[in-house]
Amino acid sequence: MKRFRKKGLAKEQQLLVEGLSKTSFVGQSILDIGCGIGGLHLTLLLRGASTALGIDIAPGMIDAARTLSREHHMEFQTDYRVGDFVAMRETIAMADLTIADKVVCCYADLPALLSSSLSKTRRVFALTHPRDHTFNYLLIRSLATLGEVLRLPFHPYWHDWQSMSASIEANGLRRVWSSKTLFWQVEVFERVTIAQEM
Repeated sequence: MKRFRKKGLAKEQQLLVEGLSKTSFVGQSILDIGCGIGGLHLTLLLRGASTALGIDIAPGMIDAARTLSREHHMEFQTDYRVGDFVAMRETIAMADLTIADKVVCCYADLPALLSSSLSKTRRVFALTHPRDHTFNYLLIRSLATLGEVLRLPFHPYWHDWQSMSASIEANGLRRVWSSKTLFWQVEVFERVTIAQEM
């Protein structure tokens, strides 16, 4: 939270905002899965989005998000829930725009996460995931192995990122924007019918 207050969004999150700006998010509702301290959706609200629901499995993150929301006078435009999004998906309303920033590499059952999140997405699905190259693969697999050996409650997962993108497109969306940092790939997808109308 201190970093966000001082420096704002991380580079990959800035790229997400840039990509989402291509999709006319003004007046749109946001579902932020794995929202952390909420800096990303608060930035979008300040730039014209309507409402945001932030979900995170860590209570401390949600507490921080609520604090930042109040600091930015956004408490009436935001709602927060603690828990596993996939487990609570039946209680979640649809949103115009769904964000999964650095979430897909933190969840073991990627197909369940994708199907659950896409089913709640009316227009736009935006995400960041590790870039598909050898260094990232070796790093994440090493951290995953260490986590398994030490029986840590959390560790990262390496998935087939190309298959993931293909699965998103098979659900009726197409990639409309992409960028990257040294470690992260940033992608924005839009429902084909919506994109064709614009």
